[in-house]
Amino acid sequence: MTGTGPRRYHPFFSLRFLRHTLLLYLVPLVQVFFAREWEVLRTALAQDLVLFCLLALVGYVMLRASSWELDQDGVLRLHWNLIFSFERTIQASQLAAIQIERPVIYRLGGASRVTLYPTLLPKNQAVTLCLTRKDAQMLADRLMPAPAEEYYHPAGGERLALALLGANSLSTLFLVWVALRQGDNAAEEIALEQLDHAVTWAAHWLPAGLAWALTLWTVLFGLSLLRSFSHTVRYAVWRGSGVLASRGGLLLRVERRFRMDQLTCAEVRLSPVARLLRCYPVYLTAGCYNADDPLFVYRAGQEELVRRLLPSFRLPPNRRASLSQVRGRSLALIAPAGGCLGFCVLLLLVASWALPAAVPLLALPAAGCGLWFLFQVEGMFREGAWPTDGRLTFLRQRRMSLRCVCIFSPVVCLRISQTPWAVVRGRANLTFAYPGRFHERVRSIPLADARACAAFFERKDFS
Repeated sequence: MTGTGPRRYHPFFSLRFLRHTLLLYLVPLVQVFFAREWEVLRTALAQDLVLFCLLALVGYVMLRASSWELDQDGVLRLHWNLIFSFERTIQASQLAAIQIERPVIYRLGGASRVTLYPTLLPKNQAVTLCLTRKDAQMLADRLMPAPAEEYYHPAGGERLALALLGANSLSTLFLVWVALRQGDNAAEEIALEQLDHAVTWAAHWLPAGLAWALTLWTVLFGLSLLRSFSHTVRYAVWRGSGVLASRGGLLLRVERRFRMDQLTCAEVRLSPVARLLRCYPVYLTAGCYNADDPLFVYRAGQEELVRRLLPSFRLPPNRRASLSQVRGRSLALIAPAGGCLGFCVLLLLVASWALPAAVPLLALPAAGCGLWFLFQVEGMFREGAWPTDGRLTFLRQRRMSLRCVCIFSPVVCLRISQTPWAVVRGRANLTFAYPGRFHERVRSIPLADARACAAFFERKDFS
């Protein structure tokens, strides 16, 4: 294996610096708001041009002062030679994951954004490089070669994303219709005579404002769903030679590679839509990598395909605590959802007397809080941690989804904490500290289960 020698980054490397300086261009434009004259605007634009040239020169100097090199031993060296010399080395054995991103503008410029995720460093210290497409592929192949076997094309991701996108589109159209209707009727409503001018104005325009606010929220949520759907286009996952890899995307093409021996945990999120469609997304944590995009989505009955990709994955046991076992659990688990639900119900009661036109709109967040409360109650019956078939698994409730987690890495710290109330009830909180400085907590579980998990790690039963 030969070294690459010192190489320069792609010119798009400077775009990261220029992106963080966009607010500086607004400084000369501030004076335009105080003196609205064409001469002042031309002066401000000229100042912005000079500022852009100056920052572009700084970006060029940064591009020339930095370089990277991959030596014959497979060690990546990052150099900086301006005023002072600096070198950072990254070995392939230190990496848990590699991500290659190619947005549209990068593909037009022949560039790729490579992110290296070390095992033990925090997430904010992941290394991001902007290289040419050829150099990015070569660097990834040298540090973590991708296998070419056992292809698996998930069929549930497109179905889940399309269903979410369709439901969001229908709800957006409904809310637009409601907003237009409220806007037409708001000026025609007559407020009660005993109300003052402020309350009269609220009675006229508050329903329309709430409708448009909900519409804007659903539109933004729909855009995020559209982005998620674009990631499922031409998506594939495969495994081999100790590496798990995925590739896909339409507008943003992303390729990820994970070292199987550096995987921290995997989790299946049982959201309401996932349960309805029986399509379950799987998320990975590896070192300091912890993204919100699922690795793949599998349908109910395809558990064997999951084991092909993640042979050591185990689901937590499907246990449901009895009513007598739940009585000792802390009510703080349902306090956030219960508080929001109580507040929304109070608003509905007040609106039914003072502002009837806003009742249908306020009923929507009240229904959402009610659904959230039901899932929190379910979490009280199901949340827990147990050793399962040589792996430590736990199930926890977060917002409206149950998260089934299986821990792979033995390099995990456990902390058992108890409040005075928990000591009396025989319960404890179990906190998991992962490599990469991530933390997860299972709340108010029986103390015997927490001690069993600690004993499992002490015996080092990981296979």
